[in-house]
Amino acid sequence: MSLLMLLQVFTRRLAKIESDMRLHVRLRMWVGLASAYVLFMGFIHLFHVPLRSNALHSHYDLSGEGVFAKHRAAVKKEAEKYAQAALKDDTSGMEAAKQISLLTDTFKKADSNTDGFLELSELSSWITKKIKEHLTLALKENFFMFTAIDQDPRNGVVSWDEYHRYFLKQHGYDNKYIEKHKKDHKGMSRELKEAIMRDKAAWSEAARDNPDQLTIDEFLAFRHPESSHATILSIVEETIARLDADNDNRLSEDEFSDPDMNEVPDDMTVEQYKNDRLKEFKIADEDNNGKIDRRELLRYIDPRNIHHAEKDAINLLSAADNNQDGVLSLVEILAQRELFMRSKMVDAAKSFHDEF
Repeated sequence: MSLLMLLQVFTRRLAKIESDMRLHVRLRMWVGLASAYVLFMGFIHLFHVPLRSNALHSHYDLSGEGVFAKHRAAVKKEAEKYAQAALKDDTSGMEAAKQISLLTDTFKKADSNTDGFLELSELSSWITKKIKEHLTLALKENFFMFTAIDQDPRNGVVSWDEYHRYFLKQHGYDNKYIEKHKKDHKGMSRELKEAIMRDKAAWSEAARDNPDQLTIDEFLAFRHPESSHATILSIVEETIARLDADNDNRLSEDEFSDPDMNEVPDDMTVEQYKNDRLKEFKIADEDNNGKIDRRELLRYIDPRNIHHAEKDAINLLSAADNNQDGVLSLVEILAQRELFMRSKMVDAAKSFHDEF
């Protein structure tokens, strides 16, 4: 064999040995990496080490869900902090605790989409529901109370004496006092005396035929004027008589919004009041003919009309929406709890009776 051929064979074998060595090194390297990965994952599983920082993820999670979750948690935390601070306040006491509990419960019920905020539509829907509940309950209570009072004699009407005896008994006075008490109610608390005087004034307004007794419809107007169709009709007639300057039995825009013929609230300028009344006119003028007749005015005044709930919702939102984001958080409601406790969102009965 020539020297040249020996050199070629030697070169090929050397190249093969080198190739085998490289393959062997690569195999050893991959086996080492695989072993390291298995050991690493075992360590992670054994000691529950997170693969990435939760804090970093939370901080940089700019998705809608992540940002919203953070905001919702922050609002909840602030609400709890505010509630705890109010409860620790010695000047607030149990009354504040009851209010906070009631407002929190009401907030959760009104928050129909459970996102932790009350939108205008949710607030309006909830107030509408509370109004309907109150008016329905008022009708039921009126029948049972009228029947309970109409006893002596049971003649289908309730006299002032029958009602007055019922009132005193409900406030803890016994039959002896009720039968022999003087008309000046000597020794009675000032609050009860004022309540009797208010009832007497409301009684006089409700009694249409006989000033000393009420029918069941008149008794409804006495106890719950907002539920009485007769009361609403009376308001319609009074409004037309007061504002109908041209005596056509309908109200024009100018008549309806005339500040000289209406009582302008202290917190509004004459111009603001007129603009507000013009907006209300457009709501009441259902057929858009530029005039409001009795039927339209009756529907407009009726507490069941949804525009009342919408207006109340707008007023509450405007008064309590501190950050001007167009929704109400529980914190914002708790910060204005006296306002909301008087509102139809919480107490439709008291709110109506203050208005009527």
